[in-house]
Amino acid sequence: MLPARHICFHALLNASLAFGQVNIAFSNDLFSGINSVVISPTQPFMNPNPWDINLAAEHAFLENDYLYISKQSLLGLKNAEIESARPRQNISGENTANVLDFYNRDFGNYHLSSEVLGPSFSVAAKVKEKRFVVGLFTRLRTQSAALEVDNYLKFSNQRLTEPEIYTLQPLEFNLMNWAELGFNFSTELFPYSDYQWIIGGNIKYEVGLDAAMVRSTSPLQLVRTSETIDGTNSKTITAYNFNLETSFATNYNFETSSYELKPQGKGLGIDFGIAVVDNREEIGDYRFKAAINILDVGKINFSGENHRFNGQQLVVVNNPNIENTRLESPQKIMRLLSEEVYGDESASFQGTDFSIGLPTSVHINLSLGLGSDRFIHTDWIQRVPVFDNSLRRSNLFSASYSVQKPALGYGASASLYEYRAFHVGGYLRIGPLLLGSQNVLPLFMNQKKLHPADFYVALKLYPFWDTEFKRHRRANCYCD
Repeated sequence: MLPARHICFHALLNASLAFGQVNIAFSNDLFSGINSVVISPTQPFMNPNPWDINLAAEHAFLENDYLYISKQSLLGLKNAEIESARPRQNISGENTANVLDFYNRDFGNYHLSSEVLGPSFSVAAKVKEKRFVVGLFTRLRTQSAALEVDNYLKFSNQRLTEPEIYTLQPLEFNLMNWAELGFNFSTELFPYSDYQWIIGGNIKYEVGLDAAMVRSTSPLQLVRTSETIDGTNSKTITAYNFNLETSFATNYNFETSSYELKPQGKGLGIDFGIAVVDNREEIGDYRFKAAINILDVGKINFSGENHRFNGQQLVVVNNPNIENTRLESPQKIMRLLSEEVYGDESASFQGTDFSIGLPTSVHINLSLGLGSDRFIHTDWIQRVPVFDNSLRRSNLFSASYSVQKPALGYGASASLYEYRAFHVGGYLRIGPLLLGSQNVLPLFMNQKKLHPADFYVALKLYPFWDTEFKRHRRANCYCD
């Protein structure tokens, strides 16, 4: 049996936090303010309040098609006893509850992203009768992804014998943990237009904390051979004709088992958006809004270690040199592999500099006002990686309905993750507290195969007790 906390950690590593920013439905809320800036740089300009402060917010979303826990919910994991599947004893996720099992598809996918929005604010100001909204935000971000990974592990997961010859397709995996300090601005263009045109952008200073990249650039052959020694069957798996690149940088000190916070890389990022709004005099009840945003254009340059392994033959299973060596850190793993491939533990080292691109994407939003603070929205997010070694965020299409009042907001959403997995969620904004989820059912209800999850929580300060009408009535009257 595995403790619930262990299985949660395992799921966190192997599943995907696919969509780590503000809750999509809430990002369209007029009172979202600085919280929405990470996905829609123009949205703070729509805020009817003169200022807005985020104290703390966290969003995490898990999605994968590699492993799952049977007949369980996320909240139920707290007291659950989780056991691993045992196919030879007929214990699997298909027939037993609380079992960690695998989908065993030919190819697997995952995304991972967790974002903490720290102390942040936005404020509206007028300069020569022109309205501007500016803000500062802080974020701690973690993202990782691997798409269409050839699932060679499906054989061992099912306790099956691997094929004698298997062609493993190229793969790419990357992970980055970084801090971000951003400046947001938005203002109005064409003041005499029949529509309200808003432009906005973010300029972001990026501080890299941890990063890892593994990439094979061509297919390789995995060959299994077997022999019987003293009545015991021994299996050997050898990789042939491999071309592998790997890079890493980390703040974790493996010798002292401690995390020593310091910059491992630096970079810049930008977001840009433009929106057009129908009915500019009544912005609180607009009839129509359309916006396009380009997010996370940029990269972080790291100083760590680069390695390349290009060879003809390497025994990966039943290799005493690997199995009898304690691999305590990435550096030791690289030195061991270099010794195995080249006969020299330092031959694979290629230098210290490498870069990882931000998870660039395009976000298109269409919103329709129904009157009386009611709106419907559609959002489409498509990844568009700019650099060869870029983080890949998840694709998403979402439709939502929301009611938006100064002290209360709520909404419901339906979304398609990667255009195929259907999720139902929503949000509740009540005073300074915000709770939301893009995929609410796995939080509370037992799932046949629990593999996704999503939650969003935020604590904000803003004048939710105030309205534009009340501020107008308090204004000085210069009547004759």
